[in-house]
Amino acid sequence: MTTLEQDPLLAAIRTKEVRLAHVRAQDQLILNGNTEELRAALGGYLARPEGLSKPSAWRRAEGALRSAADRMLPVEAPCFEASAWREADQLFHRDPHWVGADVASSVDLGGDRTLWLFGDTWIDPTGRATRRSARMVSNSVAMQTGADPAKGAIRSYWGKAADGSPAALFPDRGNERLWLGNGVRAGDRLVLFFNRVRNTTTGLGFESVGWAAMMVQNPDAEPSAWQVTPIETPSNPLGVVVGYAGVLRLGEYVYAFGSQDPVKSHPVFAVRWLLDDVRRGDLRRPEWWAGERLGWVADSSGSPRWPLFENGQSELSIHLDQASHRLLEVQTVGFGSADIMIRAAPALTGAWSAPRMVYRPPEYYRPKVMIYAGKAHPQLTGGDLILTYATNTFQFSEHLTDSLIYYPRFVRLARCR
Repeated sequence: MTTLEQDPLLAAIRTKEVRLAHVRAQDQLILNGNTEELRAALGGYLARPEGLSKPSAWRRAEGALRSAADRMLPVEAPCFEASAWREADQLFHRDPHWVGADVASSVDLGGDRTLWLFGDTWIDPTGRATRRSARMVSNSVAMQTGADPAKGAIRSYWGKAADGSPAALFPDRGNERLWLGNGVRAGDRLVLFFNRVRNTTTGLGFESVGWAAMMVQNPDAEPSAWQVTPIETPSNPLGVVVGYAGVLRLGEYVYAFGSQDPVKSHPVFAVRWLLDDVRRGDLRRPEWWAGERLGWVADSSGSPRWPLFENGQSELSIHLDQASHRLLEVQTVGFGSADIMIRAAPALTGAWSAPRMVYRPPEYYRPKVMIYAGKAHPQLTGGDLILTYATNTFQFSEHLTDSLIYYPRFVRLARCR
């Protein structure tokens, strides 16, 4: 086995002296490439005295080393059997003040703690668990303790206006609201991504005007005691709502996904930063995926950006499935009535498979229904994979008469045997 010293090698990768796809997991650094690619990329580096210790033989990591051609071969999404999980649905009905929201993204904070992120949220200050006396605020969060949502504890958090009435945890900016999208834990920091929206008189009554990001300096504290600072973000001529569709930490990088607004086919684009940059709150110089020929290009590059796939959604999730060693993407397909779909890829940059239907929600046949924001939460237990989706209605008055609508729903998946 040949052992390469991690720190000098990582430094060489960051300066692009060594150009190889890689994954860092705990105390291992896995370089992805066939023999020829490894020789070409590592030839000069291995001449360094500090780069190699006790060379004897190379070890090929099973499933980790694939040629560029192999990485482009599509793979099928794993087979799952899905079922509604009503016991877990009760997680979001335990607080009589917090009476419904959408988005429902999650961030693994470690230690069996999951942070839930929500968009527009109903808060009932009376505690009678009714929306007739509630106020809708632009965002809220909840902290789940325990990995099983059917058994774990949860506590919700929102802001307070000057008069004591409920307000968004992250305040509105004039006529702009901040909808929480996704987030990532980066060492001792938490970085959150937002969709900036404002009201309109057309369409669904709102439009996106860009994205924003904030850093939480003390994510292990109660959200009510968070120290939050805004993060400077680059201009966005493509209209991609970066980080709203999903965020993924993979190896030494943080990847943020966003659909192009208002393109109806929802092409999903990807940007990335080094994890250390994200931890420092430096998002000013992202790299964009520009297709297999160009790879990742600087934000300042004039090269056209290339979507990971078409027919995505404004909200989705992408995660690494440890059982199949594939990247899985979860989303809804449909407008109004919608199904939950899964697609897969051998690597983040593809090739992505066609989406496969995994679940039709029982609300599918409800008149005027809206089903959206299908997402996976791989850190949760209680099934082989846990999903959620949002429920809503085109008839806003039903929010006041139907206490079951406008809550996230849980789905648990079991792998086909």
